[in-house]
Amino acid sequence: MLEVSKYISDLLFIHDCVILPGFGGFVANYRSAEIDENNSVFLPPTKAIGFNRNLIQNDGLLIHRVADSENLDYVEAEKSVRFFIEDVSVRIQRGEKVTLKQIGTFYTDRRYNLQFDPSEDLNYLVDAFGLEKIKIPQLSFSEPKIILADKNKIKEIFTRKRMWYAAAALPFALVIALIPTSSVNLPNISSASMSWFNKNDDVKTEISASLIQISPPEEYVRFEPKISNNKVKAKVPLKGKYYLIAGSFTSMKNAEILRKELVANAYPASIIRNKNLFSVAINQFDKRSSVDSFKKKVIAKNPKSFCWVLKK
Repeated sequence: MLEVSKYISDLLFIHDCVILPGFGGFVANYRSAEIDENNSVFLPPTKAIGFNRNLIQNDGLLIHRVADSENLDYVEAEKSVRFFIEDVSVRIQRGEKVTLKQIGTFYTDRRYNLQFDPSEDLNYLVDAFGLEKIKIPQLSFSEPKIILADKNKIKEIFTRKRMWYAAAALPFALVIALIPTSSVNLPNISSASMSWFNKNDDVKTEISASLIQISPPEEYVRFEPKISNNKVKAKVPLKGKYYLIAGSFTSMKNAEILRKELVANAYPASIIRNKNLFSVAINQFDKRSSVDSFKKKVIAKNPKSFCWVLKK
């Protein structure tokens, strides 16, 4: 039996939703960085993987991935996926815990309700690649020791210091008393000119004049994106059309981000409603041969990209 879980794991890196037809769908939601105070660990941002039993309709994403990777046609790939789902379902009904590698574990509780525990072995957020958990060192604080001094010793020390200060200050007091008092006129101080303030002002003026004049904020050159920010509505796919899909999302916001990226690369991308998902179509064609030819050109230009054909 074909191991389909590795293809589900690959798709979760580039898609927010991967559906197992008739069984349920894996949904990836962004989770920001946080601090685990109980374990003293800093956790990087990640994609939180959840499972929704209501997402059972086949969108073709997983089957096309299996077909392209295993060199199978669509019917054979669909059978392989169906056999995998049946095997997982039977094992869960027997009371077993079924673990999908790097995805999570399925099991039933006491009331025979299906439960899913996501795996934390892999971070599916591409932007957080290379970031790992960081252990936060704990700081230990020790209480300061208070030492009580003897009151009699403190009095004795202060008494000795006073006597020493008085003996040292006595000769200076006698010398000052013998000096006659006289009035001294300081004409230079009373008639001192304040012209040096003016010189300082001249220096400040010259410095301020030599400063580089910076243009006002209105004259700054700003980046103007070529992509308009107008809201784009999802289109209803037309019958008899072939769409080359770049990705499927549960939220319109994420689909719009991918659409703008494709438009910036000169692709006539659009968003179409694919059942309960928003799919981003790179282009649409009337013939299967045309969409296959265009798909080869896209992959040749972007070898790391993954796209599949949707027929309506």
